[in-house]
Amino acid sequence: MTRFLLPLFLLFPSLNGVAAETLLSQGKPATASSIEASGFEAGEAFDGDTSSRWASLEGSDPQWIQVDLGASRQITRVRLNWEAAYGKTYKIQLSADGSSWTDAYSTSTGDGGVDEVTVSGAGRYVRMYGTARGTSYGYSLYEMEVYGEGGTTPDPSYQAENATISQAIIDTKHAGYTGTGFVDYVNTTGGYIEWTVTAAAAGAHRLDFRYANNSTTGNRPVAVTVNGSNAASLTFPPTGAWTNWTVQSATVTLNAGANTIRATATSSVGGPNIDKLDIAPDTGGGSSFVVAAAGDIAQQCTASSSSCIHPKTATLVESMNPEFVITMGDNQYDDALISDFRNYYDKTWGRFKNKTRPTPGNHETYDPAGSLAGYKSYFGAIAYPNGKPYYSYDHGNWHFVALDSNDFGSTQLNWLKADLAANTKKCIAAYWHHPLYSSGEHGNQPVARATFQALYDARADLVLGGHDHHYERFGPQNANGGSDSQGIVSIIGGTGGASPYAIENVQPNSLKRLTDTYGVVKLTLGTDSFQTQLIGLDGSVKDSSPTYSCH
Repeated sequence: MTRFLLPLFLLFPSLNGVAAETLLSQGKPATASSIEASGFEAGEAFDGDTSSRWASLEGSDPQWIQVDLGASRQITRVRLNWEAAYGKTYKIQLSADGSSWTDAYSTSTGDGGVDEVTVSGAGRYVRMYGTARGTSYGYSLYEMEVYGEGGTTPDPSYQAENATISQAIIDTKHAGYTGTGFVDYVNTTGGYIEWTVTAAAAGAHRLDFRYANNSTTGNRPVAVTVNGSNAASLTFPPTGAWTNWTVQSATVTLNAGANTIRATATSSVGGPNIDKLDIAPDTGGGSSFVVAAAGDIAQQCTASSSSCIHPKTATLVESMNPEFVITMGDNQYDDALISDFRNYYDKTWGRFKNKTRPTPGNHETYDPAGSLAGYKSYFGAIAYPNGKPYYSYDHGNWHFVALDSNDFGSTQLNWLKADLAANTKKCIAAYWHHPLYSSGEHGNQPVARATFQALYDARADLVLGGHDHHYERFGPQNANGGSDSQGIVSIIGGTGGASPYAIENVQPNSLKRLTDTYGVVKLTLGTDSFQTQLIGLDGSVKDSSPTYSCH
């Protein structure tokens, strides 16, 4: 089916002459409003492989998928190769900044298959925005291809089986690989895969290694060198099975033209199975950083007890080497006495105290010495930088707000609104103990709605909470719980060490829920994007979000 468009807008004047049409989108960074499950991420619709696909959450409108072309381009055509779950009513939208969108095409009569959409306009970001599904499922695209002028032919995937290898073999025994096979490292130190890749321009580039790792061996560390110099140290966590493929990324600096990239196993367990390497200019300028986050942490136990969890989650934090650590309340059980902080929390998570940015929970209010007395005595000015248990700070292009959800009164709310009005950073994250929405035993906390609304009005991107002792990830939503492409991604990370709670009442927009699972939330935060993961006690990735663009 071919769709034709009378231009709805024209951002640039008409060009004299006709430039060759180029595929602009393949391999470029992509984000989506939601994913159905791991393996259906947004990037699967821009990898040039029709055996993979993006799939949204089922049964929910609206949904969207977008691609960052890296620079403004004159767009001529968008090709949508739908899976069975297609969009009946959708738009093609263009944007210069990923925030303000202009319609370039719209239809209410989509019928699946392949849509060839003629477009006239310019933008750096291109989005399919669906408002009505054609089936009872979600939206799913094998490929979304954006064509236009002024681009270059996309870099190809660099298949591992075509690279130079040492102490490794080419294999085909596990399904799900691309190309003609994958490379299996021998279980020894020093094996490597080496590619010669070409960069169109010098500067920061993202290396995406598509890999698989089973669930029994644990992390496989690999050193990455570029043109003979150390460039990155990567850890490849288990993916659950050799047939579960995912991506581990590093940002490095490449020269214009040919570059030699080598990935060398640095442990006796060798490297993971590597399928391919993709490279792309890093639009974040290589300035991403990692933050570790959890709530509900230290029970009254020590590492001498095998059932004591907070020493194990502290080890996870240490392995992440985060820029700083966020806690979402109930740092110390049961009554958060200063003596308990010193005897338990301090012996594990205390080694990150100087770079911890905490918030209090309800258990911090139970101290017989006074509400938050032990908490304030232990953390001191770290938790009270302005004499209040709520505060804000900046790092990179991010503005962080730490709040005290034990008292969501007008004083704190007015402070929050003023703080957000003064913010100059593109991306905003906030965290506190009692989440507005939760599928766990404590359930929803309506007292947080006004705070959530203030953050939504300020176009905040991410909110983290605890209180319920489980893990839960929500898709972008507004303060009323509605799915909203301009909404806030919410994470409950009450998995730091306290005994797990059950899931009781699944909330709308809840994309992933895990109970009986301990772990630490790993935030990878770029200059204009972010991704969240839950890392389990075995070091494996238990859940991974799409990469979201900041509002």
